[in-house]
Amino acid sequence: MLSFAGDDSLSELLHHVVESACELIEAPYGALAVVNGHKELLELTHDDGRPHITSGDPRSIGVADFLGAPIKVHDETFANLFLSGKPEFTAQDQDILTALATAAGSAIGHLDRYERTRRREAWLRAAAEVTTNLLTGTTGRDALYQVATTARQTADAHFAALALPDYNGDLVIEVTDGGTYDAEGMKVPRDGSVSYRVYESGKAECHDEGTVSTVPGPCAVVPLTVGDRTIGVLILARRRGEPKFDDKDLVEVFAAQAALVLEFTRARGDTERLAVLEDRDRIARDLHDLVIQRLFGLGLGLQGLTSANAKISGFVEEVDHTIREIRRTIFSLQEPPSGSTSLRGQLLNAVHDSARLLGFEPDVSLEGPLDTVVPDQLRPDLLATLREALTNVVRHARARHVAVAVSVNRTMTRLELMVKDDGRGLPLTEDSAGVPHHAGGLANMAARARRHHGDCAVDSIPGAGVSITWFVPLVLQEATWR
Repeated sequence: MLSFAGDDSLSELLHHVVESACELIEAPYGALAVVNGHKELLELTHDDGRPHITSGDPRSIGVADFLGAPIKVHDETFANLFLSGKPEFTAQDQDILTALATAAGSAIGHLDRYERTRRREAWLRAAAEVTTNLLTGTTGRDALYQVATTARQTADAHFAALALPDYNGDLVIEVTDGGTYDAEGMKVPRDGSVSYRVYESGKAECHDEGTVSTVPGPCAVVPLTVGDRTIGVLILARRRGEPKFDDKDLVEVFAAQAALVLEFTRARGDTERLAVLEDRDRIARDLHDLVIQRLFGLGLGLQGLTSANAKISGFVEEVDHTIREIRRTIFSLQEPPSGSTSLRGQLLNAVHDSARLLGFEPDVSLEGPLDTVVPDQLRPDLLATLREALTNVVRHARARHVAVAVSVNRTMTRLELMVKDDGRGLPLTEDSAGVPHHAGGLANMAARARRHHGDCAVDSIPGAGVSITWFVPLVLQEATWR
């Protein structure tokens, strides 16, 4: 019993049990068949005077006389210990083998409790490490990678991944760690998917190798839960032939802790971004309500004095230029702090680019939640239409004033772009039936609108300018997109 207690691993202990049984009872052959786990079978022989372990079946030894005893752990049979090859087994041999099996069961039970304690401590340390790192500055995708990497290393797994829902509710693999293939960005199928089933049920699942088609070895899929909400799943996988996951409850505790900290860091990041946006919005309001209004009033006053002094006209132009610069500053303050250009920013950039060709800054009006309700696949056509409309003004209109208005209505069911100038209007051409129609760029605008179930209306008055109204129904657009 003392010698068994010195073994540090289950494999080492099982070999030690078979070897000790053969030596104590003087049997040349011994085998240990594990009932649970991997149905492991060990055979000890004494060829050439040196014991070695091979796999096989006790009956394959060719000797009919066996002596056996069960090894029980926690009142359940863990394995059966067999001896063979001795001319005759006595009652004393049976007593020795039974005592040896009892000692082995006790040692295996202690080793099992030690392994569970060690694994629990490892998962608790992993949870504490993740919590510390995330609460001290690790955010965004780095936080997700931290969770995946720590889970894979602690579970002694070959591959780890975090799958989170996108804006459509579909699970997408956000980050991976380990493995030999890149699965990031892949969408998890809804039908027959263990990951999606765990996400919907909130209950972890562990599977042996071969039961999950996309994972060759044993895998564990654990929900990331915060309260009664599931915000994603943690996927762990081992290579084919490696032990299955038998510490699901420990992985669940780690995943719940990681999910809670991820949600906290996400909320903290949202709070910080909201504070920045509120501060930017305050600055923008102050610039618009105070500075621009004063400059505008000053410009009007100076413009009224131009007849008295021609030099004042230069000051008026300088004031107008200052107003345009402040407006651009206000627009830049309304951009998201991440550095990515919003739809509003892209529209303003397109208008600003046209100002160099027009020789003046068009009036711009942006209304409604453009950045949130206009789908991504619609934005390129909206921007292309705006640029083409402004290019037509530059080439043909000879206008002195241009107004651009982009809006989403109150019910968020319609996106509308209007470009209006005071130029000379557009010439009309006739089709094969003699019906007048607009050609060229205007036809392209109409085609872009019809692509999204919308239309483009053109109102041109010779000598009085052109008004282009391009509109798309957002409800149909959203349904097509989804």
